[in-house]
Amino acid sequence: MASPAATAVSATTSSTLNRAETDMDYAQDILNLEQQRCTAMMGADVPLLSQLFADDMVWIHASAKVDGKAGVLNTIGSGKTKYLAIDCSDQQVRLYGETAIVGGVADMKLESAGEVRSLKNRYTIHWLKQAGGWQVVNWQSTSVKAA
Repeated sequence: MASPAATAVSATTSSTLNRAETDMDYAQDILNLEQQRCTAMMGADVPLLSQLFADDMVWIHASAKVDGKAGVLNTIGSGKTKYLAIDCSDQQVRLYGETAIVGGVADMKLESAGEVRSLKNRYTIHWLKQAGGWQVVNWQSTSVKAA
């Protein structure tokens, strides 16, 4: 028969392993949502973006312009800005309970005011797990200058 201390260690180890598996699942879920977000932005899929973005989302552009959900959806939906390509790399997901923070690098090609531009930004995006699922609550990006 196992001692109470051995049983406690076993239960703690099992709980830690289960949490690690859950965290890995959540991290993969978030990376899948990130891919959906990028695809939706390139396809101007406003209905999907509306589901992915929380109503109180804050979007801070590399230019320091601050938008909310309505502003971002309007810019994409109106065609004012067209995302032609978004390639995210160096993505790292950190989980804190019901919050996921993703950091990475986004290489983007977009068209705005008739001009096609290529941008490279380091970004942080915060996802919050709410009743309806994971939603973006914050985006912050910083331009990466060529060396």
